[in-house]
Order: sequence, then C-alpha cells, then structure tokens
Amino acid sequence: MPDTPALLARVPLLRDLQPQDLEHLAATARQQQVRSGDTIVEIGDPARSLYLLVDGQVQVVYPSASADFELARLGPGDFFGEMALLNDKPGTATVRALSEATLLILNKMDFRRVVSESPELAMNLLSTLSGRVRTADEHVNDLSDQAVHDALTGLLNRRAFHDRIAQEVARTRRYGTSFSLIILDLDHFTQINDTLGHAMGDRVLAWIGRILQEHIRAADVPFRIGGEEFAVLCPTTGPAMARNAAERLVSVVSEAVPPIEQGLNITMSAGYAACPLHGTSFEDLYYVAEQALLRAKELGRNQVIDPGVARP
Repeated sequence: MPDTPALLARVPLLRDLQPQDLEHLAATARQQQVRSGDTIVEIGDPARSLYLLVDGQVQVVYPSASADFELARLGPGDFFGEMALLNDKPGTATVRALSEATLLILNKMDFRRVVSESPELAMNLLSTLSGRVRTADEHVNDLSDQAVHDALTGLLNRRAFHDRIAQEVARTRRYGTSFSLIILDLDHFTQINDTLGHAMGDRVLAWIGRILQEHIRAADVPFRIGGEEFAVLCPTTGPAMARNAAERLVSVVSEAVPPIEQGLNITMSAGYAACPLHGTSFEDLYYVAEQALLRAKELGRNQVIDPGVARP
C-alpha cells in the first residue's frame, strides 16, 4: 500500500490537516486499478470522490461535438476531483486513463465526517478553497478561450465553426427556424505572401478579422476557418438578407485602406447558403456556399454570387 497520508498531504485542499486527520482519512481511502482507455470520471456525472494517482497516467478533457480538448495530463502523485469533497455539483470534465493506473479514492462522506469533528480545520479549508476556486476559474477560462479562438485574428476558429453550425442545424430541425452561412475568401492572397512575406500576410489577415468584427450585425458570428478563408454565421436569416450582409462585407473590404505601407488594394469574394433552403446539414450548406464562392472567383472576384449560378 502506498504512503497514503503523504499522498493526501499533496492536495492543496488538505495541506493544513494535522497528521492524525490525514491518518484518519488515509484509513478510509480505497485503492483501485484501471485499464488504459477506461473512463474514470464522466463530465456531468455526480462528483463523489477525490482521486490520487499512485502510478500511471490520466488525461483530463473537455468533450465537444468536434473533438475533445485536453485540459491536462496527470501522473503519479497528481490528483483530481477535489471539489467533489465540498459540493454536490456534477463533474465539469472527463478523466480517462492513458495507461494502466492505480488510484487512491477518498469518498466525500468520510472526508466530511473528519471536517465536522474539527472547526479549526473547517476554517482552514474555507481559506484554501477561496484561492483554489479563483485560480481554477481563471485557468479554465483561459484554456476555453484558447481552444476556440484563432490567435492571429481573434475570431472564432474552425473547431468552433463546426460546433456552432451543428447547433444551428439542430435548432432549425427542431423549431423550423432558418439561418444562413456566408463564406468569404481573400482574392490573390498568395501573391501577398509571395511578394511581401508572410509577416505582411498576417497583418492583412488580422486586419480582415477586425473588419468582420466591426461590420457584421450584432447577432452574426464571424470565424476564420482556413488560411485566408472566413465565414459568418447569420442566425434567423434568409437568403436575401444573407446576400445583403455578404455584399456589405465585400464592399467594405474593397473600399477600406489596409494598414500597410505598400498601398495594396485588398478584395474578397463570397458565396452563401441558407438553411433549410439549400440544405439541412453542415456538409450540404458548406458545399453550396463554397461552390458559390468559387464561382465568384471565376467571374472576376470582388463580388458575391448566389447559390446555384451555373458555370458556362
């Protein structure tokens, strides 16, 4: 059996416990073996225990529709689930074993019994907890922001794009609402990178990100979904309003002066699709909008083309 009191003392929440309290808690802890791939804690499940990792490795993830975002990897001596000792809220992340692992599990009822017998310990825990909650909230907010935002433009990224479109499609199917998707792409952007360098290209992309944020409607959501490809999600919007919104963005970009010394004339091309008129799945809507975008480029760029415009 591992040195359970020493492991418990590593947990910030338990750091101020007296040796006898640690011994008492250690006597109630149980040992458990898990296999690689096992789910130890599922997000949303009732939180009942503190887990201490004796050996092996586990992964803490935040599941999403498109992919799981890794919050942390833990090894021997690390712990998770300490907040379960203090409240009955469901788990906020999923924990999976990355290898065979040995866990020490401390049940919340045993922990609370020790606390109830020591008012001084209860006060120490309150002080420790206030700092832990503040730090944890800041950390999770930072990680969540990094997971869904493009670092260069500040716009939501392709991962967030997939998730938001899936949500809008589900809402349309459930309630019979509508929304539109606009796809925009910078014209001749490769030439900027080739002649002026990637640093200048990055400045142009960041500038486009600011233009999209400043010139969309309050309800619309902009994304950077590729190198020089952008998208705007327009909730409760039909095809006519989507075209107007796309034309406004294309016009603003062509008329604006980019913040670079070379005096370039930057333009964009755009296509759009409306749900459910042009499809009721992410794949269908993206295909229709992208085909219209490609047609806009074939016809001279710096314009918006309606879905379904035939090639000559």
